[in-house]
Amino acid sequence: MADMKQFIHIISLIILLGACTDEKYTDTSSSREGEPGKLVPVELALNIQPVQSPLSSGTKAGGNVVTSTQVCKGLEISMVKTPVTRSSSLEQEIKNFWVFQFDGTVPSSKLVIKQFIDSNSVKDVLLNDEQATKSRIIVIANTAESTFSSLSIDETSLADFENMGILSGNAGFPLFNDPTDGDRIILAGSTDLVVSVGKQADIMLYRTVARVKINISLSNEMQAEYPSAWTCQLMNIPEKSFYYSVGRTAAFPGETVKYINYTQQQIVPPATIDDLYLPVNIHQPVPFTSPDRRVTNAPSDATFLQLVGIQIAEGVIVKSVVYQVHLGSNFTDNYSISPNYSYTYNIRVTGENSDDSRVIKFEPGYFGGELKMYKANGSETTVSSEAVSWRYEKPIEVYISDVNSPGGVKWLGEGSMPAVNSFTNGRQNTWDLRNATGYLAMQQCLRLNGTTLPATIDDLVWYMPSYGESLCIYVVGSNTLKTLPDTYYWSSTTNGTYAWGTQVWTGASEPLSPTQSYNLRCIKDLKPGEATF
Repeated sequence: MADMKQFIHIISLIILLGACTDEKYTDTSSSREGEPGKLVPVELALNIQPVQSPLSSGTKAGGNVVTSTQVCKGLEISMVKTPVTRSSSLEQEIKNFWVFQFDGTVPSSKLVIKQFIDSNSVKDVLLNDEQATKSRIIVIANTAESTFSSLSIDETSLADFENMGILSGNAGFPLFNDPTDGDRIILAGSTDLVVSVGKQADIMLYRTVARVKINISLSNEMQAEYPSAWTCQLMNIPEKSFYYSVGRTAAFPGETVKYINYTQQQIVPPATIDDLYLPVNIHQPVPFTSPDRRVTNAPSDATFLQLVGIQIAEGVIVKSVVYQVHLGSNFTDNYSISPNYSYTYNIRVTGENSDDSRVIKFEPGYFGGELKMYKANGSETTVSSEAVSWRYEKPIEVYISDVNSPGGVKWLGEGSMPAVNSFTNGRQNTWDLRNATGYLAMQQCLRLNGTTLPATIDDLVWYMPSYGESLCIYVVGSNTLKTLPDTYYWSSTTNGTYAWGTQVWTGASEPLSPTQSYNLRCIKDLKPGEATF
């Protein structure tokens, strides 16, 4: 390497953005790392790809609706094509560029040139022509000079570079946040070429995130049924937004990252949720998926919108419904969130329908109350020789969301653990420990019953499930529970030292330290006529 004569090319990067931005092009100083050598002019043209809409076989009557569906009863969804118009200044703005050259196109290729240009136009970029084979040239716009300062010439690999991104804890996520200028959308593009005299190549710059807009409305029936409150929340978001997300294939990012939920928003339908940006989340198509089975067939880490309606009476949630709408380019087999795409959904809720997998009213079955014996005719018996089945006496409903704050809740906050209690009757466990304020998890369920504790156990609506109830919920609802965080959930059952918990993704159940923080869902017994199964 040291003996070889190195030729370095000047590349004039001509930005064809006149119709896309009001920025004035100015030339400023830049920083570059690489080997010096002969400078040869090469021209490279950059363009910004317009924002795209999901693919479609056509529109209805020449309109903007890409595709629409009404599945069974209760949920109407249409996807709207993004008009081909000038995008917002945020999506067109160029502040600066980073230009990188790798000595090949495979993951192990090494970085040979990096240069930062603090301008919205680029020229006099120096590239190394030492490689006889193709180099990968990558352009990243709208970060900062410090963003890639740690990358090392001849050491950083292409795979290392492709793994870099913005983590969810950073301000502005998934956008790049500049303390002075605010949020910026990162644009990225690349080309593979053999660097030589007179070479010209084009690079198309793509926005590395997707944009989502959601319009939500209710029928008069649903507005009357659930007048108290509605919330919406985007869930299963990759915790990293990659600087170079274009050209990735499924599954990406897959299991290489964790997944988070965006903040739940209170809404009053009709409502519009706009200016939402999502990191890329690409999945293989799922064959034979019909709209009403879309939730059931969804990949476990596919991004979805959760819409919740509740009915409150005397301070207690007495009725609820949850809808989950998985995002993607259609309403059947596509679950991907692609870079540079805009997804606009019109969602109208018209009713409840247990046949549609997107209606997530989780009523697992008869798992509440006491475990009893039943005769062949369905009547209760206390004589074991007459019994043909055992089951809990009451059907239950699982609360619409976790009641803990992010990071979980401790079972025990202060004091000592209670004596051994029931493995099967969470309602009785909760009632027996209702006055112990040091049992933090249990207090979360008790608060759902209003500001004043119920006078009798019969008045207790929401309670903390027992070990047996938690395990039964897992067995019946394992597919639904995949939409919950991959962690343990508390039960009300204790052995005097530890409290039992159930891992909702695997079903593993074990006694856990009560001072550790885990998640919690409360349950309630359904009254006659309330169960839908």
